[in-house]
Amino acid sequence: MSFENPLVALLETNVTPYSADYVMRQCDRIEHEFAQIPSAYRWTLHYKRFQVEAAAGNMQPALRHLKAAIELAPYNQDLLEDYRSHFASKKAAISQLMLLISCKKYEQKARHLAAQFDAAGLDYLIISGNDTAPIMHPRALQVDAPDNYESLPLKVGAACIWVLENLGDNVGVLKVDDDQNLFDPQRLKNIIERLRQADAYAGVPVSGTTHDRNWHWNKCQDKALNRVTYGKPFLRHWAMGGAYYLAPGPLARLASSLIRFPGLYESEYYEDKMVGDALFFEGVNLTPLKAYEEFGLRLTEAHRFNAP
Repeated sequence: MSFENPLVALLETNVTPYSADYVMRQCDRIEHEFAQIPSAYRWTLHYKRFQVEAAAGNMQPALRHLKAAIELAPYNQDLLEDYRSHFASKKAAISQLMLLISCKKYEQKARHLAAQFDAAGLDYLIISGNDTAPIMHPRALQVDAPDNYESLPLKVGAACIWVLENLGDNVGVLKVDDDQNLFDPQRLKNIIERLRQADAYAGVPVSGTTHDRNWHWNKCQDKALNRVTYGKPFLRHWAMGGAYYLAPGPLARLASSLIRFPGLYESEYYEDKMVGDALFFEGVNLTPLKAYEEFGLRLTEAHRFNAP
């Protein structure tokens, strides 16, 4: 018996309170009976589970199933539209958010910069991974990623997706590391508002020739990675990771790209390079800045970095 007919019948089954249990049992049965289901068909199983969970108001498992379906069928526009519809009606009261990326180990550094954001009246979240104790702060958020150096791409990706799914598509974000110092709040407010109006992806450019491909050495929790040279190609300049801005449009495109193509995370140690590469494929150009100081930010300590 072919898997095609049961899957087509399942896809055409309306999800109602009366049919929900049947649909879930059919998904399990088909998955059990047909081990080899091509991705062009398998997405149906996750999509029907999404419909059942969404109808019951269980949005966390519903979104998990929908994103699994999108991963299997990343060019299916109907699935992408279902995903967009989840946050299309959400319009946060804020228009700008600082994503302060940190970890439990550097909690005090994060608190120092957070206090500066508080004093400036800036909205922010402190982001850490969920395999360590949480940062004890009212603006702290743990995302589904390890709290180590090599998982920075996962951590930043998860934070950007969280903003889109929970606050809506009208929020621009400044990704900022915890070793920055805010010395000119008004300059920061002015430039991110200007960049939001331009719907820009902006930061200090890094090039493929100046990028240190061993920058992650002796930083990774996985000791084997501390002797592996970064192997991905240079596609174009990207924004240096200490601070860069994503307006609502680029943020939504980044989230969509990471959900559709999670392979962007693989063998990637540098979240800023991952963001730049994803937006390259999305056709989003980089708006170059000369230095972090244009954001009103300055590194708080001697810090070797990839020069532009």
